[in-house]
Amino acid sequence: ERVAAYVNNGHDNLKNGTTLVNGAAKYKIEYTATATNGNDSKSGNYANADPTTATGYYGDAVWETSNASSGQGSWYKDYSSFPRTDAPFFVRGGGCDSTSGAGVFYFSVTTGEAIGDVGFHVVVPVL
Repeated sequence: ERVAAYVNNGHDNLKNGTTLVNGAAKYKIEYTATATNGNDSKSGNYANADPTTATGYYGDAVWETSNASSGQGSWYKDYSSFPRTDAPFFVRGGGCDSTSGAGVFYFSVTTGEAIGDVGFHVVVPVL
């Protein structure tokens, strides 16, 4: 499912999520890109998500449940792929086409267009 999170990298595909990109900051997580010309990298963007840096976030369940920007780096070997270049938006949970990488800690990327292989997202509120 789509979540209100994306990498602000300047790529034209950000137009696919204009409502989100132009929406109020309290409703979204905007990750800092390693480059603003659409030539950013998933490993660099993932490093920017580190909550111990000025650009990272605690509580978004990405950094807390994964150890890699790609591959089966999420808990229980669920698939992880951090947004980058032409796919700046997040999808989380599911990944039924990923067989061994599918699960609740799965996260991947999208251009902002429809896809059909994701399912659900577990949320743990921090009080």
